[in-house]
Amino acid sequence: MGKYTAAIDERLILPARVYLTQAQERGRHRSGGVVPAGVPVRLLIDTGSGRSTLVPWVIAHLDPRPGREVRVETSGSSTATNLFSVRLEFPDATLEPFPHVAVARVPLPPLLQEFHGLVGRDLLFRWEWFLLEGRRRRWSLRDTRPWFPWLS
Repeated sequence: MGKYTAAIDERLILPARVYLTQAQERGRHRSGGVVPAGVPVRLLIDTGSGRSTLVPWVIAHLDPRPGREVRVETSGSSTATNLFSVRLEFPDATLEPFPHVAVARVPLPPLLQEFHGLVGRDLLFRWEWFLLEGRRRRWSLRDTRPWFPWLS
């Protein structure tokens, strides 16, 4: 059972590491291509966002195969972009990795330049438990439901 708990400073931040999917890595090895190193990222949890995103330079570094085109609505605009399949791991947590995640390539506004992407509801719904504790000023993610939630 994996878990990540963090204090709430101002934003809900999830540290992660992004890689090509294992299938894409195998394909690069077979073709004699270079497999890029994983990228450490700071993801902002955005419960108002339906789709998880990564900033363009992270996608450019990994160079995954583009998937289908989607339209992404932001607070300032609407843009067409592709989805890209990547692998997400959480070395600072005991959360299970996501071996295959479809993310959109979207730049973040200047106010959020310290982040590398957003965790939207598409990923939040894949975890079993997302708990926001206002008085304790902390939040938690779990990949399985705790046996005794009141002890968490």
